[in-house]
Amino acid sequence: MNINNIPLNTINYNAQSFGHSIGNNNNYSKKQKAIVTGTTLLGAAAGCAVLAKKSGYSLKPSRMFKNIKNSYLAKADFEAIPVITIGAGTCLGGLAGGYMIDKNPENRKAKRREAVMQIGNISIPILTVAGVHKLTHKYGKEVQAIAALGGVFAGVWIANFLMNKLGNALFHNKEDARGVKATDFSAHLDDFVLAATYVSKSDIVHALGRLVPAALMVPGYEIGTKESK
Repeated sequence: MNINNIPLNTINYNAQSFGHSIGNNNNYSKKQKAIVTGTTLLGAAAGCAVLAKKSGYSLKPSRMFKNIKNSYLAKADFEAIPVITIGAGTCLGGLAGGYMIDKNPENRKAKRREAVMQIGNISIPILTVAGVHKLTHKYGKEVQAIAALGGVFAGVWIANFLMNKLGNALFHNKEDARGVKATDFSAHLDDFVLAATYVSKSDIVHALGRLVPAALMVPGYEIGTKESK
């Protein structure tokens, strides 16, 4: 009896078919990933600078570092508009870095599609949480906190569904549905912090809020290191 060998590369172990994956499996070098990280950081800084300037804070380094405790990042409440602004900056920064390290047209198309996904993933959940907050503000802090947490998860799935539809329309590829990834929740530290503020205004909760801009860098990095399947 003849037994034919089955090439291992014909078996498709695709984590995204289960709707989850952690990070992008790609062949980019450490230097290339560092470039994406750098451009994503610049995007986050640009978003913060726009918000700080609009809020009346000085952008002069001498003033910013002289009294850090009273700087924009130390005082800001990261709600819907600030989060969407910073998130848009990181997404554009990550996309720019991705274009710098990879000229492959298919990979660039994948990065653009991921940018659409990530912008929706950042904006829709926090807007969902804001809407839930308005609907539940009469029912006490505990109810608001629970509802806000539910809004995060519901918003992520809604965003994924809507952005896949939009991606299909924009990029004409209905077979490239992108599932919800574990890293999609990294951009929602702000939502969890917002939920916590309904219960407590403690210094710990406020301190956690200072990490929001860093958490919003993950989507930008995901965009820049995205490759075509």
